[in-house]
This record gives sequence, C-alpha cells and structure tokens, in this order.
Amino acid sequence: MRTAHTGLLIRMVFELNNLNVASFAGPDAADFLHAQLSADIAALRDGESTFACYCTPKGQVIALLLVCRDGDDFLVAAAAELLPAVLQRLRMFVLRSKVEFSLVENLNVFGLDETCDQRKNLQIFTPGEHDLAYAVAEAVPDALIDSEKWKARELQRGIVWLSPATSGKFIPQMLGYQDIGAVSFSKGCYPGQEIVARTKYLGRVKRKPGLLLLEPELQIPPGSAVQLSTDSGTIDGIVVDSVNEGHGRSLLFSVARFEEGQPVIALEHGGRNYRCATM
Repeated sequence: MRTAHTGLLIRMVFELNNLNVASFAGPDAADFLHAQLSADIAALRDGESTFACYCTPKGQVIALLLVCRDGDDFLVAAAAELLPAVLQRLRMFVLRSKVEFSLVENLNVFGLDETCDQRKNLQIFTPGEHDLAYAVAEAVPDALIDSEKWKARELQRGIVWLSPATSGKFIPQMLGYQDIGAVSFSKGCYPGQEIVARTKYLGRVKRKPGLLLLEPELQIPPGSAVQLSTDSGTIDGIVVDSVNEGHGRSLLFSVARFEEGQPVIALEHGGRNYRCATM
C-alpha cells in the first residue's frame, strides 16, 4: 500500500474503459469491506489503496478489486463486466452493517505511467510495489483511450483483471495475487480465507501463473484451454488474459503447472502451434 499523491509529474494518461467504479459509504464501510475482501482494508489510511480479491467460500476469486480510501469512504474499481454482480452479491451480506454502495457512472479509472513533464492535479493511487498508478476522476484532459497498451504493462507486473470466463475459476495463489498485495495472511476471516490460508501454509499450489511472449500477434479468449510445450514434455494451461504487445508479438497470462527451470517454448491452440517464450 502506498499513499496517494497530488501534483505528480505524469508522462502519459490512459482511460481504462474496461473498469468501472463503485462507492462505499457509511460508518461501517471499512469494517464491511475488511470482512468481505482478502486484503487488509482496515489498515488503509486516507489516500491509500490496495488490490484485493473477492472470493467464494471455496476460495475462488470472483473478481480482482482496486480499493481506494477517500476519507471515511471508499472507491472500488473492478472489471466492468463483473462489478455489478459483485455489488449484488455483497448486498446479501450487509445485514445490519451501516454501509451503502452503488455504481458511480460519472467516475472513470485512469492509468498513469512514470513521471515526466506534464502536471495533472489528480489524487493518485499506487497499490503494490511497481511503477504504475491509478486515478479515479470524472475526466482527464488528453487521456488516451488505449487500454491495450496499459494492459500489457499490467500483465508484465502480474496485474490481471478477471472476466466472466475466468471468474470463480482460480484461488488467489494460482493467479499470483499475493505478489501484488491483494492477499493478507495476517488479517481476520473473509469468504474463502480458510482455503487460501491452508493452501499457503501447506504449500499445495500446483497451478501457478505464467507470462508468455507469443509470436505472432494473437489474442486468445480468456478461459481458453491451451497446451504448452517445454523441453521435457507438455502441460495443459488456461488463458486468463492476453494482449497484443506490438512488434508482431502478444503477451499471454496463463495458469498451468509451471515448473522452475522448464521454460515454455511452444503453444498449441485451435489445432495450430505457435512459438513462444516464458517471460
């Protein structure tokens, strides 16, 4: 978690139209989110943010969330295709909690890369330990609508937003979400916490995330099954997301039984073979 900054020097701003925003308000907002999500929401101070998972009772990730504290309230960003269903599910657990939440249609999410010579008077959230930052605002002048370029940067840093095809299919460790700060192993209970914690302490994560560089440019739909070839044989994998990286290549974020020291050299999908490499 890092504190938000204002007046940061920004080189390029991307409008991320694949994400939507919801607001959470009320005296119990922090406690409610802390009890439902995998990250330590109670530890967030004003202007701080964190990635978090919303999981099923069996520990499968329904959606990756970006949770930003704004005073006593919270702004939560997630995949536009999943956020309405996430809010509907969360309403089942409000009970007597004094919290209200809803989609905020006039707010957008923007991606901000490293500093340079253009000042933007924005509240900037920097979850995790990487050089990417996010802003939640109505509009940003001169923002580029180029979510593909931004997605490539996210995938390189282990940030992958789930979709309807991949929601509820993986526990957090299969996606590497603990490495981007989305999982706290010291906080209290939340849906799926027992399974997530047991997996960590018993070391039983058989499937892991892997980022592949694929030639040529080829976007494989999320949830697709692929077969990956190494020097010692083949392994089955599931595509979580992919994006054209440029230069005639694609980035592919997949989950499979990757082994240390066994780089992937080829991928088979739809009856065709493609050359690829492990990043």
